Amino acid sequence: MTPFALGVAASAVLAGRLVPRLGRWLTVFGLATVTVGLAAAALVLRHVGGDAAAWATAGPLLVGGLGGGMVTSPNITLTLESVPVRMAGVAGGALQTAQRIGSAIGTASLAGVFYAVLAATGRDYPAAVSDTLLCASGVMLLALLLAVVELVRRRSRGEQPAPITHPEHHLHHI
Repeated sequence: MTPFALGVAASAVLAGRLVPRLGRWLTVFGLATVTVGLAAAALVLRHVGGDAAAWATAGPLLVGGLGGGMVTSPNITLTLESVPVRMAGVAGGALQTAQRIGSAIGTASLAGVFYAVLAATGRDYPAAVSDTLLCASGVMLLALLLAVVELVRRRSRGEQPAPITHPEHHLHHI
C-alpha cells in the first residue's frame, strides 16, 4: 500500500494548486485515475503471483494513489466553497461526520468481500485481494459516473462554476 499512499501525498499537493483552475473536473479526473489504478492492480494480482506480485502492483497502486490525491482535498474545498463563513464550522463538522460514516461503511463492506472470497476460494489470498480491489474500483466508477452526471446537468442548465479565488480561506475557518 506504500505506493498508493505516496501517490496520494504527491498529488494532493499539486491538486490543491490546480483546484481553483480546474474545479470539479479535477475530481472527475482523479476518480477516473483511481478507478483505473485499482482495477489494474486487481488484474495484475490475477496474473502475477508470489513475491513478484508486490512489485507488479506497485505501479497501478501508485496511479490509483495519484488519482486519490486529486479527489479528497479538492472535493473538500469544492464542497465548502459556497458555505457562508458563519456556517463553516457546522458545515466542516457535517462533512467530517459524513466522511467517517462513509469510511466505516466502505471498510466494513470491503472487508466483508475479502473474507467472503477468502472463504469461498479455500483461502486464495490473491483472489480475495483482487476481488476486493475490483469492488473498490466499482465503487469509484459509480462515484465517477455520479460526478460526470452532475457536471453535465450543471452545464445543461447553463451554470458556470464560480471561480475559487482563495480555497484556503474556507479551510482557515473550519
